[in-house]
Amino acid sequence: MNSRERVLAALERKPVDRVPFVETTIGLKIGEALLGHPTPTLTIPALRSTIRNVEDEKALSRLLHRDNISLRITAPIFSAIVRGATGEVFAEEGLIHTMDDFKKHFRLPDPDDETLYEPVRTYVKEREEFAVIFSTRIAFLSAVMSIGFQTFMEAIYLDPELVDAVMTAYVKWSARVLERVCEIGVDVVKSTDDFAFHTGPFISPEAFRRWVVSYHQVAAQSISVPWIAHSDGDILPIVEDMLAMGIKGIHPIDPNCMDIRAFKRQYGHRICILGNVDVNTLAMGTPEATYEEVRDLIRDLAPGYGYIVSSGNSIPDYVVPENMLAFAKAVRDFGAYHS
Repeated sequence: MNSRERVLAALERKPVDRVPFVETTIGLKIGEALLGHPTPTLTIPALRSTIRNVEDEKALSRLLHRDNISLRITAPIFSAIVRGATGEVFAEEGLIHTMDDFKKHFRLPDPDDETLYEPVRTYVKEREEFAVIFSTRIAFLSAVMSIGFQTFMEAIYLDPELVDAVMTAYVKWSARVLERVCEIGVDVVKSTDDFAFHTGPFISPEAFRRWVVSYHQVAAQSISVPWIAHSDGDILPIVEDMLAMGIKGIHPIDPNCMDIRAFKRQYGHRICILGNVDVNTLAMGTPEATYEEVRDLIRDLAPGYGYIVSSGNSIPDYVVPENMLAFAKAVRDFGAYHS
């Protein structure tokens, strides 16, 4: 069974030869540290973004025993930004506060701009044995960041026209992009619209159905491959609504506030579960602690299939390279199923 077959089978909760390892975001700097050389990037001018070149992406997967290669295209957000000490970009206050702001300033790139898809075609053409996972936001989190968290939550009740306009614009863009990348031949899509705090969802289940599910299901009609949904935080009150959107996998069952073992007992017969190696362990722990955490997750979650080991969020540049190598060793040492 090759990596692509392994990922696709696991998402359907079918038997596999070993627990797949999927990671859709590995920072450029940590990637260079692991590979030991600079990694030239592919550029998407319309989005002002860069992507790791496919040969180095595959080299990382081989080094880490990872079963996928991954690239990400997201619509721009409209917010003030601030850069962290090591160059990370963080969104601050949203800029689309009124319908007048929306009409004057909200513009998305043409979703049929062929330059958006040149890296996607390269990844699909050169994927070899790996599953190509395409990552994006669909609408909700982009709308929240563009309007601003507090303003968005108030606008649900005070200015629903604004929320509808921004959500609809993002959904139309995402739907077209998803349609195009599925046509090109990606194997899986992953959406990264966070829905929850550590204490529970951002909005009530009723509001979630109104302002998330109804819009995301529109974009879902363009998805013709398995769909993984990501959300940090405690999603238990909205799990049933997330499943209703048609997802095949759910990531990462946040290790800071959720019990992934209990989650699998309750939902593992209905959905593939991805996660949840703590990023704090990867960034501040030891290789020994990382190895043991991955070992224990595989031991407890592999039975019955339908589990893909992954981080509890992503692999940012501040992760310790030696911990990623310990992660990979644990996948190799403990991931195999034995008949």
